[in-house]
Amino acid sequence: MTISQTSQPLPPKYLQEDDLNEECKKFLSILPKEKGWIESYIYNYQGFWTAPRVIQGVIACQQQFQAQNSDIILVTTPKSGTTWLKSLLFSLVNRMKHPIFKQNHPLLVQNPHDLVPFLERRPYVDGQVPNGPFWNHVLDYWKECIKKPHKVHFLMYEEIKKQPKIQLKRLAEFLECPFSIEEENCELVDEILRMWSFENLSNLEVNINGKLSTGPENKLFFRKGEVEDWKNYFTIEMSEKLNHVIEQTFQGSGLKFLYT
Repeated sequence: MTISQTSQPLPPKYLQEDDLNEECKKFLSILPKEKGWIESYIYNYQGFWTAPRVIQGVIACQQQFQAQNSDIILVTTPKSGTTWLKSLLFSLVNRMKHPIFKQNHPLLVQNPHDLVPFLERRPYVDGQVPNGPFWNHVLDYWKECIKKPHKVHFLMYEEIKKQPKIQLKRLAEFLECPFSIEEENCELVDEILRMWSFENLSNLEVNINGKLSTGPENKLFFRKGEVEDWKNYFTIEMSEKLNHVIEQTFQGSGLKFLYT
């Protein structure tokens, strides 16, 4: 009898531990680490848990990257409306260069994680997942938004879904490219929202059948585009755990998640 063992699929390239330089390997040896649920291990660097290759990239960025005043940095967690917001941003800043937008190309973000609920596992609640704790990131950006509202614009998916036109106009003002009276009169705001709606984006041929060069299908970037869909997956116990973490982290900050 021959017994074969099924090998585990390799994690995405950006989570693999090959090609690390010796300096990074030495640095990782002194960092706290935990078993990863995709990669072999995740390490705690400056208060957050992440993969070795990410740490190597972050250190290089911290040492070499020089931000320009014209840079726009979109920071989100996967599956939180990132593709939608990136599309809206593209339209806002490029509407003078390309008055007639074409929908021939996908607008995608980083490789998606398999975001099945991990709340039943203690590491998620404790933040011991890639780039966790998520709540600390949110709180830090919230504080920066309060201190520097001209530099940091804080958005929630629920807010954009509820008042898309208002939020798009606020975003344009933040980017210092507000809509002119002429643009509003010709309903450009509505046209941008229609063009980059969930229905339009998810039904583009390239997002139905296309793939990234690294393998994942483009359709994985789209779920349902609905608010509060989490209620269809969370148990009461999971919801209570999540609410407890949020309340503890955000206490006294003035920040409240709209779904809690």
